[in-house]
Amino acid sequence: MSPSWSPDGNRIAFLSNRAEGWDLYVMDAAGGDIERLTSGATADDPAWSPDGRRIAIERNHRIEVVSLNGDERTIVAANASHAAWSPDLRLAFIRDRDLYIRELDGSESLILRDAEQPHWSPDGTTIAFSRRGICALDLQSGVVTQRTHNPADKSPAIAADGDIIFVRNIALTIIHPDDAISELRHLPTPAGAPAPHPTNLDCIAFHLHDGGNWDIAVASLERGNLERLTRATWTSWNARL
Repeated sequence: MSPSWSPDGNRIAFLSNRAEGWDLYVMDAAGGDIERLTSGATADDPAWSPDGRRIAIERNHRIEVVSLNGDERTIVAANASHAAWSPDLRLAFIRDRDLYIRELDGSESLILRDAEQPHWSPDGTTIAFSRRGICALDLQSGVVTQRTHNPADKSPAIAADGDIIFVRNIALTIIHPDDAISELRHLPTPAGAPAPHPTNLDCIAFHLHDGGNWDIAVASLERGNLERLTRATWTSWNARL
């Protein structure tokens, strides 16, 4: 579950319970060459850093940053979830349903009340989040724009062209900069955790529920061409859309 691209698009971090619990793994973007980075306490919401050196996860209600070889872990925020990196390596996260930003010097600032599931735009100017729909915070002006008004809309992710890809009623959907909405009906459902490719605007990774388990898949936004990168064969799982 929960794919996150490396900045060069060559690898994908994801979660799997193929061992004793939900742990952090990394694989090649084509699938295969899988490496396990954590074990023990359940991991959640992986986010690959823009410098390609670290992955942030939630474990035990706090944000940890894990090195790519898995031998270094740093706790950077307590009572926190849903980490999201800015291009300059600041971390947005959620604490008690409020949006915070952790600066490079380790200081924290409350940015916005009542927010969930933040995702930083690739240019660092905007944070998309869910709040009774999909919202966008302009970081320079502080203005919040309600982009959709459907409480079922979750998990926003901003692509390089400004499109926001999100989940509406277990299906992937796009709201464009002009507020037009595209329903990606050619992609299978139930789907979750959309992750736009860092350089290829037509490519998206997400997790897909199929046959009782979740798998990581990639697809073309325009044509479909779905490819499953994992093939779950275990039966113990916890759905966390």
